[in-house]
Amino acid sequence: MPEPINGTLTVDTDDKFMTAHLIVYEPEFGGKPVTYQQVCDELTLKNIRHNVDFDAIKNVFEDNIFGKSVLVAKGDSPVDGENGKVLYHFKQSDAQEFKEDKYGNVDYHDLGLIHNIVEGTIIAEIIPETTGTPGKDVRGIEIPQRPGNPPVYSIGTGVKASADGFILFAGISGNLKWTKNQFVVEKDVTISGDVDVSVGNIDFIGDVIVRGNVEEGYEIKSGGNITIFGSVTGAKITAAGNVAIHMGVVSSEVSGVDVSASFFENSDINAKGKLTAQNFIACQAMCAGKLTASGGKAAIIGGKYTSLSDIEANIIGSDTYTRTLLVLGNTAVLTEERVELMKKIDEFENQIDQLGKICSALQLQKKAAPLTEDREEMLVTSIRAKYVHQRELKAMKQRVLDIDKEIDISNDLKVVVRRSLFPGVSVRINGLRHNVANVNGQCTVRVGNSGDIEIK
Repeated sequence: MPEPINGTLTVDTDDKFMTAHLIVYEPEFGGKPVTYQQVCDELTLKNIRHNVDFDAIKNVFEDNIFGKSVLVAKGDSPVDGENGKVLYHFKQSDAQEFKEDKYGNVDYHDLGLIHNIVEGTIIAEIIPETTGTPGKDVRGIEIPQRPGNPPVYSIGTGVKASADGFILFAGISGNLKWTKNQFVVEKDVTISGDVDVSVGNIDFIGDVIVRGNVEEGYEIKSGGNITIFGSVTGAKITAAGNVAIHMGVVSSEVSGVDVSASFFENSDINAKGKLTAQNFIACQAMCAGKLTASGGKAAIIGGKYTSLSDIEANIIGSDTYTRTLLVLGNTAVLTEERVELMKKIDEFENQIDQLGKICSALQLQKKAAPLTEDREEMLVTSIRAKYVHQRELKAMKQRVLDIDKEIDISNDLKVVVRRSLFPGVSVRINGLRHNVANVNGQCTVRVGNSGDIEIK
């Protein structure tokens, strides 16, 4: 009879010690079988201690899994860190983008060169890199992971980072641009040449500077100041701040606070502050401050010029008796507004009086007995309406005081002529009108003690 052969076992690992496999062989001819403890001792001998699957070992013996390779230990693979990244909220491109309609036609007046952004607007979110998690082989030896790379970005001019560094936002209001692999916010926009087909219309939240001319058919809008070193022809210029045009303006619309140019011709002008040029020719001008033609011949010839302050020029009108209308003050308008306000004040005072009586009566009733739901609602509504009326009444009375001050200020409005005043010129001051009949030299036109407009 053959000699008994005991059962045997093998435990093998892969080259990187990430797995361990067990094979148990049955005994032969009455030999001794391999025991669970022998397997454990072999694992210990081979230093296999991490993530040992003891249930899998038991199953080998319980289910008689002999001669087959069974996974009894598996290491933990390291988890590499993720690279950081930047999530931009705006397109990273400095290329000019033409806007097309649904028919594919390009609007060459709107070339998308300006990207307005308001202070505080989020430009990008920074997602930091992660370090990852180290692994372990079946021996319990740590396997280092590869940490992620930090995000690559730079903070351009006009851009700020949040305290934690995870948010990039506009530090100022202005023009958002992608340049040199970073976003910048420009406080002002500078056009080095002309505003024409190569630039298109400009609509910007801040200051606009144009080194060249503004060509016919184009428009500039600014939430700040506009400075144009060239001329403006057949264009529209609108600023929330001041407008300064170093050369002339022809057949254009210009609006701003303080407005100035070398000359204005056949143009519509609206200045909320001062209006200044060397010459005004055939213009329609509205000026809340002083209108001045200064330097050189300093002439106002043809058109209509309305000023809520004084008008000054060397020459007004021409020797061809060109029709020129000067309008000073707004007393008539202010007086009409004052009359309407006084009517409303009387109405509101009566309404407040009536509401007061209603409130008093309902409050007395409430002291005697609880009010019905309808009367309680009436009381609340009446109190609220009384408060609103009182607030509006206070505002109207303040406006009346402001109007009275404006009327007082406008009582001594005048036209100052340093050289010549010609027939064809009409002057209106606070509703009074005077047509110039003769050529006058240096003079002042104002309302005299007689109550009429006088030239002296």
